[in-house]
Amino acid sequence: MQLSKNLDDQELMELCRQGRTECFSELYLRYNKAVFNTILRLITDFAQAQDLLQEAFMALYQEIMKGREIQHFANFSRRVAANKAISFLRAHKRVFVFEDYRDQVAEEEAEDEDLYEMKVEGVKKAIEALPEGFRTIVNLYVMEGVPQQEIAELLGISHATVRTQYHRARKKILTLLQKETV
Repeated sequence: MQLSKNLDDQELMELCRQGRTECFSELYLRYNKAVFNTILRLITDFAQAQDLLQEAFMALYQEIMKGREIQHFANFSRRVAANKAISFLRAHKRVFVFEDYRDQVAEEEAEDEDLYEMKVEGVKKAIEALPEGFRTIVNLYVMEGVPQQEIAELLGISHATVRTQYHRARKKILTLLQKETV
């Protein structure tokens, strides 16, 4: 029986629960690139990101087969991927270095219009150049849309620290971009 490409994610998950493994293959084909990019933004090691991609999809398959109601497979799959990547970083003793947010007297809230005029590639390079802690927060918050409170829980730090680190990362990105254009 041929699988229709018109099935939505909910239908594919239900058919998967009924033993139609080709339906999970279709979910994999739809979302593997986005999930891989989520992992690669956090890990930066291509081979390790590929391993974690497989682990993430195994976990997703298990969740589907347990009968878990997944409303938005795309979002859920990227969250699982981010959690896998963070767990990997913790397990391999990669320490997130966070500056003490109390040292900062006041946060600047004004948006810098120059950031939005920079080229996307320059921004990506600047994000990659950030220290791992900053890069993790920026990727989770900006690229993956994870709320700051949830990032704090994932990383085991305070919400205020996430806000401060995000603000400092933005400033660092701007500085790197301005040096590049000079």
